Amino acid sequence: MPVEPIYNNQEPFPVETPEDVARLVDLLVPAADDDPLSRLLGDHFSLLAATHPEWFTPYRELVLTERLESFNGNFGDFRILFGGASDGCVEHLLGQLRDGWKTWPGWGLASIGTEAAMSALADWVRAGGERGDLEDLGVWVPPTGPAQYRFPLERKAVFLRKFDDPAELSTVDNPVGLPLAEVLRDPEKSPVTWHYVSLRVDQLPGMATWPVPRVHLVGPRANWGWELTAAFDEDGRYRDEVARLDSAPDAEEEGYLIGDEQYGGNHGAVTLRPYDGDLVYCNGHIQLTPDVVGTAGGPPLGVGRTPHCPACERLMFHVASVEHHVRDYGDGWRGLFVCEDCRLVTCNANGWN
Repeated sequence: MPVEPIYNNQEPFPVETPEDVARLVDLLVPAADDDPLSRLLGDHFSLLAATHPEWFTPYRELVLTERLESFNGNFGDFRILFGGASDGCVEHLLGQLRDGWKTWPGWGLASIGTEAAMSALADWVRAGGERGDLEDLGVWVPPTGPAQYRFPLERKAVFLRKFDDPAELSTVDNPVGLPLAEVLRDPEKSPVTWHYVSLRVDQLPGMATWPVPRVHLVGPRANWGWELTAAFDEDGRYRDEVARLDSAPDAEEEGYLIGDEQYGGNHGAVTLRPYDGDLVYCNGHIQLTPDVVGTAGGPPLGVGRTPHCPACERLMFHVASVEHHVRDYGDGWRGLFVCEDCRLVTCNANGWN
């Protein structure tokens, strides 16, 4: 079963027909007073978002206006299931934000995506609403005009396959563990100390116009709490890298990281596969699926505030979020973002929460 309950005494529900979806929506009523049920239902709605989102369409308005508090899920699921909801929902949810940000109404409003919804979000921010709450979701409010999504709607699961022979790196589309000289123009002067993964842009949601074949997720010598921005040359190698660390690693942490660098880390490749019914949905994510290490596309996952382009200050476009386990070094989530206009790439890292 693609839904794995969090609690041992729970059994998943079927999600095989439109009638099954109607039952899930009905169960949102008792779930208002039953957090374990609400969380279990959320994973079923995640599965639904990946397989048959059209079965949820008749219930968008009902859930957004009457049952939203017991509707669990991640923002990527919200965006797919609630996208295109009516202007009446926009007014209802906006009214719940009059006294400040509330997560579920805020997520609901930000997920609708219509001109009315995106204009309402922008007006709310310009009237004093908390911009950062939206930016955490990957939603940008420019100086004028409606809000904008800075991520593609499509999501792909990132699957890792490890191998022993580094010669195999030259034969795969999305290599893990390349030599730094292959991804940096001047590795001796760079703050980059680790290569996680390189991704072909023609396989990435929303990246069809990127001018070089791959984007690279790399990082400096730090566990988490860092951000690294780079330009790139005609071969896609990064140049002019600038790293910003919340705090430098202490001597013990640095010793571990240097040891990892000297050891060399694993080699492998990732493949990108659409979200579907073959993934394991549990506790709002797909990370319990064997060999899954992250997601390409969709809103950012677990990587903290989405970075701004240092050149134009626009919120950067989310490419992928992966666990450090893609190539063990440091700890936590790693994010990959781009600015399409300024041709800059930013990688960042935070802890798990």
